[in-house]
Amino acid sequence: MKTLSTLVLGLGLALTATQASAWSQPTHKNIVKDALAFMNSAQATAEMRRAYQFYVGAAGSEARAGEILGQAAYDVDDFKDTRLGGWWVGYEHAPVYGAAASIVNYTSYWHFINMGRQGDAHGNAHGGYDYRYRKVDGSWSGDVDWYAMVYLYNRELKKSDFDTTEAHYRQGSYSNWQEHYGDFQTAAFQPIDNLAKYWFDQFKTAPSLQTIGYALHATGDVAQPHHAWVTSGNGHSGWEGWVDDHYFKEGLNNSTAVASRVGNYDPQKPIRELLRQTARVAYQRPEPLYDTSYSTRLRVARELIPESIALTVAVLTKGANSFHGQGGL
Repeated sequence: MKTLSTLVLGLGLALTATQASAWSQPTHKNIVKDALAFMNSAQATAEMRRAYQFYVGAAGSEARAGEILGQAAYDVDDFKDTRLGGWWVGYEHAPVYGAAASIVNYTSYWHFINMGRQGDAHGNAHGGYDYRYRKVDGSWSGDVDWYAMVYLYNRELKKSDFDTTEAHYRQGSYSNWQEHYGDFQTAAFQPIDNLAKYWFDQFKTAPSLQTIGYALHATGDVAQPHHAWVTSGNGHSGWEGWVDDHYFKEGLNNSTAVASRVGNYDPQKPIRELLRQTARVAYQRPEPLYDTSYSTRLRVARELIPESIALTVAVLTKGANSFHGQGGL
């Protein structure tokens, strides 16, 4: 049984040790920049090179286009669009004091896709973050999801955020504020493929490098096993930090590896279908949830970073194809 003292100690340790943002923000940015560069490489198709010119022409240079697109993908983790709480305690974007200062940014709860379950309470093909269906590492002292749930127990999503952010990420599915977001421990967040579709549609309606860059955040998240398995724990932050540290020194962005995967993605497919395709690959690579050895992390990262870059190439190409023959941005 967990005593009050161990609970308080564990809560402090867990909350200061993690932030569930899938790949680190610099990794998100690197993936986008590498995808854009690949689209102008000798391994790119004519369609990809045409898409490359679309973005570079809008920005004035590859460096500028990569910076804008990559920064937008980076920035999604910093959105302040999700508040949890209640009338009795008030609502907050995330704790801003004490041991809880580094708890997962609440906006991150829209950044998961549960590939282990078909359907969800909203009618999506795959659900998003839901505490009830998280992957548990078996050690309560390291179960970040459990500690977050304790901190947020019976907290609800602020109604105005349900009417804005949740409504944006609903994308045709059904939601009821009290039923789906009244208590954190039973809350069913919308999956990240809905977030991507929302921002991709915003790009088509009001095209800018920033709006499609927001959609590209998802091309990183769906390639991260913890997000396909729906857990903020299980070594989540340690794994993403390792990938960030070794991205260049281990050549995780190997262009030959990207080329071997990019043909698996058809830009004509719906964006959510493309994302789920990558999420299925990530779901089959759960080793980083249990094994922190260098060799395992290196092997899986060498598979999933190129997969993420290949998906990003496909989404960028799909975006440019939406405006082919219609002029530039």
